[in-house]
Amino acid sequence: MLKQIIDAARLKPEFCAGLVHVPIEQFRRWMDGQLPIPAFVIPEICSILGVTEQNLTSPVRQIDDRGSIAPAVWFKLRENLADADREVVALIRRLGFFSAQLETARGVPTSASWRAIARTVLEQVDRSAPPTLQGRQAAMSFRAAALLDKGMTGIGDVLRKRLREIGLLVIESPIPRSSLEGFCLAIGPEADPRPCVFANTFKSTWFRRNDVLLHEVCHAIFDIENDQISIDLLDSHDVTAMSEVRASAFARETLVPEPVLRHYENQIGIKWDRLKVSDIAELMAHTHVEQATLLGAAFQGGFISASQRSRYLDLDCAEALKAISKHALSTREYLDQEEGGPESRNWIAANRTTTVGQRRLLLPVGYVKQVIDTLMSGDISRGKAAEFLMIDRYTFEERFGGQIAETCPA
Repeated sequence: MLKQIIDAARLKPEFCAGLVHVPIEQFRRWMDGQLPIPAFVIPEICSILGVTEQNLTSPVRQIDDRGSIAPAVWFKLRENLADADREVVALIRRLGFFSAQLETARGVPTSASWRAIARTVLEQVDRSAPPTLQGRQAAMSFRAAALLDKGMTGIGDVLRKRLREIGLLVIESPIPRSSLEGFCLAIGPEADPRPCVFANTFKSTWFRRNDVLLHEVCHAIFDIENDQISIDLLDSHDVTAMSEVRASAFARETLVPEPVLRHYENQIGIKWDRLKVSDIAELMAHTHVEQATLLGAAFQGGFISASQRSRYLDLDCAEALKAISKHALSTREYLDQEEGGPESRNWIAANRTTTVGQRRLLLPVGYVKQVIDTLMSGDISRGKAAEFLMIDRYTFEERFGGQIAETCPA
């Protein structure tokens, strides 16, 4: 069955073998049925490919004219994505699988609240209403259920932590030369899958990614159960689809509802009819949203007209924002400030790359730190740390051995 699934997904066997760190000859023997797939690696392969253990180990059987039992998600990816992007999805699936394992190793309790929150949101949305209204209704319910409505401040600083606390896997990583901006998919065993939301950080701002992550959260609430994966592409023109309109409204209303705008209008003394660059930058810094989302919310709330919105969108606020918000800094600038300067920055940047075949992935900085911290605390072995970082043991020792030798002897 493994061969049929990989053929249907149009993934290269060499790439898949690299994902699970086995020689290609051994992987081909699994594919051809000459060797049984070891039980310990089956959950990982299932998570990467999005199939059940029963499907992976069952005899070959045809289910339709596409020619295999592979899940529909891979046919969707074949239609919408280039080969490189399909491999990226597989890499992120694997990273999500390891992220869940790392949480267990760190003793982070797995929250069961996600399903309850999603169910609560769905119950409070009028599914016959226009998609924009559905998104706004869902956002108000989600803010309350996820405890994101405390106070009238921006939620960007607490968003990722809170999403993880309620049971989502959150991954952000730069994917250059990719059409992917974000996606949402389920990871884990069929009986207990967890939504994983991903945002591409390449040439993207922290403010934009707040919007992208919540856009994907909306897909996790409404769409993932039936669609298996929701993909959002850079410069996508399919902005009229009901699910996309709803997700955009959800993200905007969750991030910057009208009461939050009203609060900052009074606190800062905003004059909406004559906004300056500095005004927009200050509003962005406080609300934690990008310029387009901020002005969209202001227009939706009746603070500005359509012509004002268009005029304000043309203002370049990047430098003014960088002067007042650390979140507007580049990754290197941010790490220089937050992690002890260039030496620390270089340490992180030089040791978070994993390569599978020709596909290169920069692991999230926070994830790498958590892996090393968990190793230093004695909760995982060096071999497991290397596995979590998706590198071999030799590469791990080359990168980290000297720095951790005294605390974690081999």
